[in-house]
Parts: sequence; structure tokens; C-alpha cells
Amino acid sequence: MREARRARRASRSPPHRTTPRPIRPVGPPAGPPRSPTGPVRPPAPIPTEPPASARRPGTTTPSGPRKRSSVPSDVLSPPALTSAVVPRSDLLIPSHVVERRDATGRVAQRGVLGALDVRGTESGHVLRHQRIAEEEVDRQSRLLSARRDSGDGAASSPDPLLLAAPDLDTFRECIELTSAGTPDAVLPTPDAGEVLLWTCDRRWSAAPPPLGPVLLADGHHRLEAARRMGRTRPGREPERLPALVVDHRNHPLTLAATHRVVPGLDPHRAVGTARRFARVRPRPRGTYPPPPRGSFLLTGAGRTWELAGISTSLLAGRLRRFPAEWAELDAAVSDHVLIPALCEDQGIDPTPRYTTRLPGPGEAGLVLPPPTWNQIWAGAASGAGMPTKSTCLGPGPLPGLLDHLG
Repeated sequence: MREARRARRASRSPPHRTTPRPIRPVGPPAGPPRSPTGPVRPPAPIPTEPPASARRPGTTTPSGPRKRSSVPSDVLSPPALTSAVVPRSDLLIPSHVVERRDATGRVAQRGVLGALDVRGTESGHVLRHQRIAEEEVDRQSRLLSARRDSGDGAASSPDPLLLAAPDLDTFRECIELTSAGTPDAVLPTPDAGEVLLWTCDRRWSAAPPPLGPVLLADGHHRLEAARRMGRTRPGREPERLPALVVDHRNHPLTLAATHRVVPGLDPHRAVGTARRFARVRPRPRGTYPPPPRGSFLLTGAGRTWELAGISTSLLAGRLRRFPAEWAELDAAVSDHVLIPALCEDQGIDPTPRYTTRLPGPGEAGLVLPPPTWNQIWAGAASGAGMPTKSTCLGPGPLPGLLDHLG
């Protein structure tokens, strides 16, 4: 009986497949893609920029026939540079080509020095990644006014602004032809390198190449002061400032943190306060390795402590007036959470002093982890910006560079 039931089921089932399934070819199928509702999905489009988690350090997405760059793609972050912004030929009037070499003769930086239209922030061509402090803008405005009153209008800024151009190809011919000859000046740098200067032919200033969006790396307060002064003088020529626009794709700027020194802070009392809302771990004496993101080094009296795991309720309470993105920015946590909390307990002014060096002997302060390029580009693209003195980008223009121009 059991064998009879098996035979009946076998007669009702479809015949067993004896031929192997065809092997699907690798890559897109020939002919037009089939509808998404059909049995085969259309090939996914190739992303123009992979997410940070999917990228390997040292790789980037090439653009057109350009040679593949070794710069990590988050350094360039093209999503911040909208294609809707049309390059402007009047954004930068070039005057010189600048090349910086290190002590071994390697080219560390290359770019164009010229006069930048300060209205570039309004047209979306100059991207600012940091917020400004009104008191510093007022100070820069007084300096600009004093220079103009003294008749030194050409040198309206002590040093050029520093801007990073992810794409400086439009100036390639200008740079290559100008730097083909003997430099007009060779200036030593503090790191035993040198800066070479070439004067551009007048035809480049008469018909400047178009320039797309650029990132303002240094000079936020000077630029804002000049922009406001230009708005008070309608009908005149647009306000311009000396600016060095560097080739960020081939010679990317360096990125480091700006640290905080807190005058009058007792580090031992600060450690006791920090233990109420963070994990505190002492570090070996005399060691200052960069802390990981989300952590800080409290230094002072020859000691170092690592602060991590900041209370989420403390973060939410003290950062509620700021953009939501700032909860991920270490400079915001330092300036608006940690330092105020530590200083309130000691009854001292929470205004820090900013430094690119570690707090020195007899000083107390916070050592911050370096920010990321993704944070910089995101702040520039969204308009939220980062707190003042969040970054240290370089190398900046050589001090007194404008004094050597012919």
C-alpha cells in the first residue's frame, strides 16, 4: 500500500530537471535592460562617489579621462560641490604662480596667487566650513579700514587667504606656462624648504580662466569683514582680497586639530568634576598621542588624563541651541560642553585660548583629536559650519609673502 501511494505522488510531480541551469554571464546583459518589475533587475548605476565605509585609504574616484589620484576621496568630497554652480572667470584675477617645496625638494603645494572677489560666498563659489565670531570680524574690519586710510589699499590684508580647489584644471595652462621659466623670487620657509614665485603674464589677468567652487581653508574673519565693507560701498568695483588658491587634488592640504588652553584651570579639580559625567583614565606622564574621536586629553601640572564617554544627557542639554550635527564635532563638545562644565565648578572664565601646539608647561587645557575631511565638507555644503577654530589647515601662505611681489 505504501509503495502504491509513492507511485501516485511521483506521477503527479513534474519531471526532475536533468539539464544544468545556464550560467549567467558576468556583467550587464546585452541589449536594453529589462524592466525592474521583471524577473531580472536592471544593472545598478555606478556611484560617482562611494560611501566612506566602502572606500579604501589611498583611493579616489577619477573624473573623466583624468589620471587616477592617490588622494583619499573624502579629502575631495565632490558631493559638497554642486554642479549647479557655474565656474566664474571673474572670481580670481591671477597675478603669480606659487610653488612650495619641502627640505628634500619635493613639491608640497602649488597654486595661484591673485585677487579674490569676496562676493564668492554669496554666489556659492567660496565655501566656508567654520563659523565666525563677531568680535573678531569687528577687529578685522578696523584693520582693513586702517590700511585703506593709510593708503595701503593694495595690501588690504596682512597675508593672503588660503583656499583649496578640488579642481584647478582650468588654470593648468596658466600654471605650467608661467612656471616654465626662472622664478622671480625664491623664499626660504621655516621647515628648511622654499617657496618659488613666478609673475603671470598680463593676458591671464586680462582674461582669467573660470574657477569653480573652492573651500576657504583660512581667513574666515578677514573675508567676512571685507564682504561687509563691500556691501556698504554700492556702485564701486567689487571688494577683493589677496588669496592663494592651491591645487588640493594633487597636493592636498594637511589637516590637524586646534587645541584649547584654559587660563586658571586647576587640572586636579577638573579631573574630579569630569568623573561625574565622563570616563577618566590617567595617561603615562609625558605622552600626548592624539586621542581617538570622541575623546579628549586633559593636561596640566605635568599630568595627562583621557576623557571619554561623555554623558549623552549633558551633551543634549548643552548643545540643544546648536545644529544637530555638532554633537559629532569634538570642537563643539570641547567649547560648549566640557570647558564650560569644568570652569563652572571652579568659578572661572570658560573662554579658552586656541593653539596649534600642545599646552605648554604651567598651562592646563584640552588636546583634541583631528577632525575629518568629511566633517569639513559636510559643514561647508550644509551651511551649518563648524565651531570657530575647529581645524588647522596648511601649510598656509608664507608670512610676509605679499611684501615680495613685484
